[in-house]
Amino acid sequence: MDRQALNVWRHQPELLADGFTLTRVTGDYTRSAVCEAWTHIDGLELRLAIDGFSLPTTTVVRSSEAMRQLIETWRTVLLEKGWSERP
Repeated sequence: MDRQALNVWRHQPELLADGFTLTRVTGDYTRSAVCEAWTHIDGLELRLAIDGFSLPTTTVVRSSEAMRQLIETWRTVLLEKGWSERP
């Protein structure tokens, strides 16, 4: 994402290609964790949902570098807790 894209707000959030999807098998059930990046009037909004339910917080960052760092942090924490990449 370039800096110009950060400065364009179209009055409607837009889903970006960044983020990740991880899975975790719990008994007979496979859970999914999805991190999505959206445009936001103040920068970029990151959302993390597990099994379709948003966690109580979303985070707004002001740069694409901060977005990439936070996505990688969330991904690393989940991987350390037993989540895995989708096959």
